[in-house]
Order: sequence, then C-alpha cells, then structure tokens
Amino acid sequence: MKAGSFKSIVHATLATTAIRDLLATKEAVILERIARGGGATRWYYCLDKNHLDSVEAQLSPGSVVSFYFDDRIRHGLYSTEAKSNLERIIAETGEGVIGVLREDRLHIAVEIIGGLNELAEFASGLGSKARVFYGTFPARDNDGVRAVTVVLPDTDGIVRLHPH
Repeated sequence: MKAGSFKSIVHATLATTAIRDLLATKEAVILERIARGGGATRWYYCLDKNHLDSVEAQLSPGSVVSFYFDDRIRHGLYSTEAKSNLERIIAETGEGVIGVLREDRLHIAVEIIGGLNELAEFASGLGSKARVFYGTFPARDNDGVRAVTVVLPDTDGIVRLHPH
C-alpha cells in the first residue's frame, strides 16, 4: 500500500472524531503508541487544524494515538518554574516526561526522567531558547474535550487489537 493511501485512511479515521473542531481553538500534544513497537512512542505538537495534515502523514498503522488539548503536558521555555514542576512530579510519581520541540516544529524528542540527576543532565543540554514539553506520562483519555484517543486501522483499513 502506498503511503498516501494510508494517510487517507488516517484522515478518514480522525475525521470521525472531534479533533479538527478542537484544533480550531486549541493546540494539541499528541502521543502515538506504536503497534508492535515494544513500547515505542512518538510525540508531536499540533498548533492548529492547519497542521493536522502534517501529523496525519507521520502516523503508523495500528497505532493508538492520543490528542491532549489540556495542559497535562505543559510547554514553554525551560525555566525555574518548569524545573520545579518536574522535580515535584518526579518526587510524587517516580518519573516525569520531558521533551524538546525539534526544528521541524512538529516532532517532540521525549525522554522519561526517573530522578533529579537525570533531569539535571537533560537540562544541561538545553539551549536558552529550547521549547520543552513536560508532565507525567499521560493515560489514554478520551473524553472528547480534554483528550481524544483513537486506534488507527492497519494498512488494509481494519482496526485490530495490538499490544501497545
């Protein structure tokens, strides 16, 4: 199957949800859980509905894709406040998620941070203009307002259960 054909399947699948309407007024952090990926994930940032097409072209068959429209994954320049929030998250839950928006302004390079030393090491590599995304690893919420989660079909258009 050609990549364009699968992209049209993704587009049709996402069109059955409130995602486009939500992106008309909100941005989204997107977590893709890769089917048959051994726990692999990919993260994206979608500024508005005009950028959704770029995200759709990246998604993989069978993935579980969650769009988060609330601030469970916060973002901004790395600051004392962001550091303090991450330290609190790590203290409370044992780990935190932090990522940097890549130059393409679509992909987020995410790390799971399990301690303050790891956080300090990660932060030491950040430039002064690094845009970071951080929080706790999010669940597959699907309330249709704060989060929308969809299971993408495989390349043949059939939705199958995959271990994610």
